[in-house]
Order: sequence, then C-alpha cells, then structure tokens
Amino acid sequence: MGSINKLSSLGYALGISLGVALSGVVYATGPITDTFTTGNQLTAAQMTTIKNAVNDLQGNVPSTSCRTNAGAVDAGAIRVGPLCVDNARQAANSTWNDAVNTCSTAGKRLMTPGEYIAAKNAGTVSDMATNGDFEWVDLVSHDGSVGGTAGRLTVGFMGPSTTLSGAILTSVSNTYDAATFSNVFFRCAR
Repeated sequence: MGSINKLSSLGYALGISLGVALSGVVYATGPITDTFTTGNQLTAAQMTTIKNAVNDLQGNVPSTSCRTNAGAVDAGAIRVGPLCVDNARQAANSTWNDAVNTCSTAGKRLMTPGEYIAAKNAGTVSDMATNGDFEWVDLVSHDGSVGGTAGRLTVGFMGPSTTLSGAILTSVSNTYDAATFSNVFFRCAR
C-alpha cells in the first residue's frame, strides 16, 4: 500500500507540474535540479521547490505577456489568444519574401489571414486599424502562367479600406519577390 501511495503522489506532482508547464501559461526561468526516479519518494522539499517555482512565475508574468524563444519577456509583442503578435509593424517597401526572411530570422512568422483578423478585432495591437495601410500575410497562390493550373508564386496582403468604410480588403496578386508598396507593411508573430 505504501508504494502505491508513493507512486500516486509522484504521479500527481509530476502531472500538475507538466500540466502547468505545457499549458503555455508560465515558463521556467531556471532549472529545477532535482531528479525524479520511478519508485523514489517525492519529498516535501522537492514539492516546495516545484511549488515556489510555479508560484513565483505566476506572480511575475502577466497572462498577456509574450516570451521570446529564449524564455525572456518579449516587451515588443502582445498576446492575442494563443498568438503573440509584434505590437509595432515593420517598415513598408519590403517584399513579401523579405518580410518572411525577417520574421524567420527572429524565430517568428507572418500571420495567417485568420490571425490577422483576430489581432485586428482584439483592438490591442497598435497601428492595425489605420485605413489604407495593409500588411503582408501568409497567403499564397499562383499567377496561372503555366497552363492555368500552376505558375509563379503570388502572395497576399490584407488591411482596412479607405474607400469602403474600413472593410477588410485582401489581394493575392503580387509576386513574392517583386511586390513593394509604400502602404504595405508587415509584422511578425509566433
């Protein structure tokens, strides 16, 4: 009976710890150096270490915070549901290809059209509601130049219209490496 209780206690503790860690709510700032082996008794000191690490992070990281890939708070991004979106858009006059490369270098990516709409609707991302300004999104097609069924990669952007009372417009008609416009920006997400 005693070994069953030990295994159950260890299982509950690890389950709670892993559940918190995998939920994306908190991130560990340092390692928990204790080792856990099946059959060993989980001590009060080990549970206190785990509890303190989780409580410390919950008290110091707002639920709206975003983290970099290294675990530090990303002050330049804002959480929109499960997505972290850069709060400031990047400069215009970049090709879609350049935007993809910039985001990739930062460990991020362009938003999908659905993510763009969710971020815009949230109203918490700065400079997203400016009419007549568009952003590159992860939306691709082809120009039909090879028998109508394939062709050169064309890419998309989205944004609110100046002439249609802010209705969201989209286009997928620009080539990935040559389309630059003074009113098409981009922002990265993860």
